[in-house]
Amino acid sequence: MTNSPAVLLSVSGVSKRFGGARALENVSVDFHAGEVHALLGENGAGKSTLVKIIAGVVHADAGTVSGPAGSNHLDVAMVFQELSVVPELSVLDNMALSMRRERGTVLHRQRMEKRIRTALDAAGLQDVELGMPVEALPLAKRQLLEIARGLVADAKVLILDEPTATLSDVEIARVHEVVRSLTAKGHAIVYITHRLGEVFTLADRITIMRSGQDVANGPVGDFTMDSMVTLMLGEEHQGGVAVPITDVPDAGIRRVLNVSGIGSGNHFSDVSFTAEAGEVVALFGQIGSGADEVVRALVGLAPITSGTVTLDGRQLPHLNRAGSQKHGIAYVSADRVLEGVFLSGTVARNISSGALGDVSRMGVIQRADEFRLAARISEEVAFDANRINIPVGSLSGGNQQKIAIGRALATKPSVLVLNEPTRGVDIGARSEIYRALRKLASANVAVVVYSSDIVELRELADRVITMFRGRVVNNQSIAQVQDNQILAEILHGAAA
Repeated sequence: MTNSPAVLLSVSGVSKRFGGARALENVSVDFHAGEVHALLGENGAGKSTLVKIIAGVVHADAGTVSGPAGSNHLDVAMVFQELSVVPELSVLDNMALSMRRERGTVLHRQRMEKRIRTALDAAGLQDVELGMPVEALPLAKRQLLEIARGLVADAKVLILDEPTATLSDVEIARVHEVVRSLTAKGHAIVYITHRLGEVFTLADRITIMRSGQDVANGPVGDFTMDSMVTLMLGEEHQGGVAVPITDVPDAGIRRVLNVSGIGSGNHFSDVSFTAEAGEVVALFGQIGSGADEVVRALVGLAPITSGTVTLDGRQLPHLNRAGSQKHGIAYVSADRVLEGVFLSGTVARNISSGALGDVSRMGVIQRADEFRLAARISEEVAFDANRINIPVGSLSGGNQQKIAIGRALATKPSVLVLNEPTRGVDIGARSEIYRALRKLASANVAVVVYSSDIVELRELADRVITMFRGRVVNNQSIAQVQDNQILAEILHGAAA
């Protein structure tokens, strides 16, 4: 008979309310040494509140959180979903902020740098110099830096909140490798993810939350994809197939974006494709493949140094951010916090900020017009219009993303370009966003997305353009290609 792994952290009967709203109700769960424990649920299910209580950021109203053998000492480090690095500081300074002092108040520099270097290497950042400013790192490497900050704290329990949301397949594999090495050393990993496929490749145990309660808990082998989703949503769910677009605009009036042989320095070259209303076109590739830079170039955030872009047969010269907006090209960024929404602003103000000319007279915003616009757009993105007066910062990640998309829709775009449209969004909100985008495609808008999530391709896209090392590998109907071929194309650049 084998002994069960030691419990490093125990949550017992924890409840929490914010005002009159129940966030958690009598939640109990144990986290064991040497295990990856996946914590799953929709946005708003209570996952974030639970881990904030575990990390000591929020206090529970009832219940206890204890360490080994009932100890009150909690050796926990948390890597939050939203980046907490300080962009203006160096990698060294950001890492030092997370370190625990040895003795006294002074850190020994050589020992500190050695510990930091070890943590960076373990997180796959061997090529990052300690003196490099964090703002010079791409988004994916900033996320890996967040993980390294958790590692340098040397905690026994490490909470990872959506650690792979911004990463490519190669970088995800590196994160998984790091996680497995930590569990092999006896750490407990609390792993929050909306990429459900990685649960079966990484997790040892699963806890599923819904409406503030733990509705299921057990070894990963006790669950299937369908059972997990049903438990999360409380209803049967079938994914993997895009909702058909039935109302395709007539050819004579259909919006058509034609990209011909465009290039941008060392990022990508000779990229050609056509995107037209009535379908969703997805660019797919790893971080660094150039696929994400193509969508940035289409909206004027990266220079186009060769080739042409035409919309409805009219060439669009010298695309910059203002020029792309003038031509009716709207953009939804991968980073909703920094580039997608104003967290302190209300939902109505966020949506109207994309269409001030429609809601103002003589330079003064008309609140009635603003509310009417916000209510209409909210309906289009499946957001509760009764909540348009609340700050966006108080919303879940999925609802924040809906508002970021709604802000773009308010500009009445001819083309909508989205970069990682459901990063950090739960499965229920993802489905609503997919339906909204496909409905938009039927309303004579050309929709182009960049995604690094192959599951997303199946539910959102009609056509996939794979890229490798800055060049297009293939352009094909998603219904006519297998996942293994798509992955081979973006990993090796080889079309079957």
